Amino acid sequence: METRDSLKLWRGRHVFFYSLIWLACGVFVLLRGSITHLVGIEWLDIDFIPVFLIYLIAKDQGLKAICFAFLMGLLADISSSCPLGLFAFTYSAIILGMNNCRQFLDFANIKTVILLVAVFLVAKWCLVLVAMSVFPLGQSLPSIRFMSVAVSVLITSLITPLIFYVLDLVRGREDRDYA
Repeated sequence: METRDSLKLWRGRHVFFYSLIWLACGVFVLLRGSITHLVGIEWLDIDFIPVFLIYLIAKDQGLKAICFAFLMGLLADISSSCPLGLFAFTYSAIILGMNNCRQFLDFANIKTVILLVAVFLVAKWCLVLVAMSVFPLGQSLPSIRFMSVAVSVLITSLITPLIFYVLDLVRGREDRDYA
């Protein structure tokens, strides 16, 4: 009985589902450079982390989203050649702002979610460029073209409804399997 009750508690909180999100995003962060090099689209920066972060906020998981943003930012900093803490600060700052404004936003509307992903990605690049210009740390500013950022934001924003649909299916399936 005690084991069964503890499993119901874990299932009720979607521990397996959120662990799967963390694992999938961690693998994505670690393999993103290799995948873009293999496909030959190094100039394109498709980032799925903001989609998962906004999904967590949409499901009223603000604290998990903030922790997730910080840890995925640190993982991105470690796996890239940028100063340590740059992406951790960027992801955390943007997600804190969105988490504080969620009472004014309708996360059930997919158009709002697409717009929030686009705003997140544009804000990410703006914060990165500002931080790199203020604190150069011996590194040169990355040569980021407006068109490559615009295409990356457009592709990631258009993929967002599909990712939300799949996540809702997986989350719903977890509820049905263990209910």
